[in-house]
Amino acid sequence: MKRLMLKKIGLVILIGLILSFSCGGKVTTRSNPTKYKFTINGVVVKDLSLGKDIAYIKVLRDSVAFDTAVVKVGGYTLNNQKGGKYFKEASTLFNFGQNVSLSISSTKDSFSLDTSVIMPGSFYINQLPLDGDTLNPGGKSVKVTWSISLLASGYFLTVATPDIVPGAVGFTKLVKGNEETILPDAFRTTQGSLVEGVYELYVIAYYGSFLEYPGMIFELPIGLPTNNIENANGTIGAGVVAQKKRIRVVVAQ
Repeated sequence: MKRLMLKKIGLVILIGLILSFSCGGKVTTRSNPTKYKFTINGVVVKDLSLGKDIAYIKVLRDSVAFDTAVVKVGGYTLNNQKGGKYFKEASTLFNFGQNVSLSISSTKDSFSLDTSVIMPGSFYINQLPLDGDTLNPGGKSVKVTWSISLLASGYFLTVATPDIVPGAVGFTKLVKGNEETILPDAFRTTQGSLVEGVYELYVIAYYGSFLEYPGMIFELPIGLPTNNIENANGTIGAGVVAQKKRIRVVVAQ
């Protein structure tokens, strides 16, 4: 009789456990909110071509856009743009060479991330060796050099193709030093046909890494560093975009 009673009690406990895991949302809710996985991706930029400083951070919690974080960059609180996007721009937010602090927090989730990046120094693209300053008849190769940006981890060069004449291959590449040659293929289609128009040349000095931000029209190269944040997933970087140059490609006479 006692053994039968123990079996019945065990069966009741087992059924109760099964029901507790299969019914109701409260049981499956995390008891410890710090177990949420946050992903932070962002960049702080001095874009000399746009004439703006920009801070842009995107926050995900468990891969879902998170809109209730408090995001501060360099002493400024970023505006919540919804969709997990936090943004601020102005003519001046940061100084060249500044150690820029970043703080992302959610009190409700007991989450706080404090880190920093360094804004590289100012630099410029040197005069291009082209006929008539920017004229490139026949779409020949173009050697590009630029001044050194202090504190930069590296550089990349990118050529934005003309919007009105689609089809050009373009050019984007990570660069270790301060010079690179744009090959003629950048001004042609994949079939080798010349694409006339005005191409925009950008050189970016980055620290840590670099990511896309609102208003950016050039492409990022393959191979930029990723996953450089401690205690969270994601990537944060800083960069200076030098004043752009233009290359006007025409058919050779």
